[in-house]
Amino acid sequence: MSVRYRFPVGFVWGSATAALQVEGATNSDGRGPSVWDVFCRDHPEKIFEGATPDMACDHYHRFREDVREMREIGHNGYRFSISWPRLFPDPRGPVNQSGADFYDRLIDCLLENGIEPNVTLYHWDLPHSLGETGGWECQETVDRFTDYARSCFARYGDRVTLWSTINEPGWSALNGYITGLHPPCKQDQGAFVRAATGLMEAHARAVAVGHESSPNAKIGIVLNLSPIHPATPSEKDLDAARMADGMLNRWFLEPAIRGEFPEDIMYLYESRGILDRRLDRDLIRKGTVDFLGVNYYYPHHASAAADETAFFLNTSGRREEACQFSLAGLFRFVPNPEGRFTDWGWEIDPEGLHQSLIRADRYRHGIPLYVTENGIGRQESLIGETVDDSERIEYLQSHLKAVHRAIADGANVKGYYMWSLMDNFSWLNGFKKRYGFLFIDRTTLARFKKKSAYWYREVSLANGF
Repeated sequence: MSVRYRFPVGFVWGSATAALQVEGATNSDGRGPSVWDVFCRDHPEKIFEGATPDMACDHYHRFREDVREMREIGHNGYRFSISWPRLFPDPRGPVNQSGADFYDRLIDCLLENGIEPNVTLYHWDLPHSLGETGGWECQETVDRFTDYARSCFARYGDRVTLWSTINEPGWSALNGYITGLHPPCKQDQGAFVRAATGLMEAHARAVAVGHESSPNAKIGIVLNLSPIHPATPSEKDLDAARMADGMLNRWFLEPAIRGEFPEDIMYLYESRGILDRRLDRDLIRKGTVDFLGVNYYYPHHASAAADETAFFLNTSGRREEACQFSLAGLFRFVPNPEGRFTDWGWEIDPEGLHQSLIRADRYRHGIPLYVTENGIGRQESLIGETVDDSERIEYLQSHLKAVHRAIADGANVKGYYMWSLMDNFSWLNGFKKRYGFLFIDRTTLARFKKKSAYWYREVSLANGF
C-alpha cells in the first residue's frame, strides 16, 4: 500500500465495543441485571424487533476467538467496557469472583497478542438495584460507582494503563432523563441536570481513586462531541446553537478538561429552577482528565423555532422516519438541507471530527486525544463469507483524513478506535444496524470478516493509507 496519510509512530489502531452490546451471558456466572436488561424485558416494543442483549455476540464465551480476529485485522489496541453488574451483581455487596476472573482472562489474552487494553468503567449498564433507588440523580450511585472504580483499578491496574471513567455522560443523561428513550425513561429537565451533574461527580471521584491506587494510570473520559451549528445566520439561531452546545457538549467537556462547569449554562439552569443539586466544585477541579476520548458520529443544526418538546429516534433504518429533537423554548435540531445521511438519518460529515479534535486541543493544548468511537451503521447481508462494505471503507478514509489533518494542525491525537469490532446489540436499534468489522450471523453467531476488515489491516500495518 502506498501511503499518503502517514500517522505518528505508536499510533493506536483498534476498535471498540461495550459489555452489554457484545458479551451476552447476562444470567451466567453470577452476573446481576442492569437497567438495560430489565428495560428490554419490560418494553420489547421500544427495541427494534424486540431484541435483547441476552446473547448479544456471546463474547463472554468467545473472547479468545475475538482477540484472534483483532490481531488478524491488525489491531494494536482495543477499547472495551467492564460490566458493573457482572463485577457487582449487588453494588452494595462483595465482588463477583467469576465476573472479575473473566476480565483477567480477557486482559491477559489481549496483552499476549500485543493489543493494548483501553478500559471503560461505565458504558450505560447501571446495576438495576441502583436504578430503582434513583440512578444517577442519587448520591448513593455516585458513592457505589466510586467503590466499583476503586475495585477495578486495584485488580487490573497492574496491566491496564488507559482507563476511561464514563462513556458519553451527555448522551446517557439526555436520553435517560430528557427524551425518555433510554432507561429510566424520564422526561424531566430537572432530573437531567441532577443526573448530568452526578455523572460528572462520579467521574471526578473515579479519577481521584484511580490516581491514588494506580500512579501510572492514564485516566480520561469519553464524550460524544457533536459540533452544533446555527440553522441560519440569525441571532436567534446563533443563541439556540450556543445553548444546545452548552447543554450537550460544554456541560461535560469543560469540567473534564478545565475543572469548571460553564457559567452561562449554570445561569440557564438556575433561572429555570432546575439546578437543585449542589455542585462540588473542589471535587470537579481535582477530577480533570489525563486524556480525552472523543466519540464522533454527526453534527447538529439548531433552530430557535422550538414551539414544542418532541423526540423521535429512527430505529428501523427507513429513511422516511426522520429523527426529531426539540426542547420547547430552547432549541430544535433540524436536518442540514445540503447534508448526506445514513439510513438512520445521521449526517455524514468528516469535518465535524476535525472540528471536535481541534476544539478539545484548544481547551488544553497538547492533551492526548483518542478517537474512541467513529463508524457507520449499515443494513448488510453476508454474500459468501464476506460483506462488501465499500461504503464503510469510504467513511473511514474520509474520517481518518480528518484525524490526520487535526494532527497536522497541532492536535495530539494518539489513536483511533472504529465502532465497532463486530455487529452487536445496538440499543434501541436491536441487531439491524450493523457497525462491525466482523459480520455476526445471528443464527450461528459465526464471525465473518467484512471487506473493511481487510482494508483496515493494511492501514494498520502501514501506519497510514
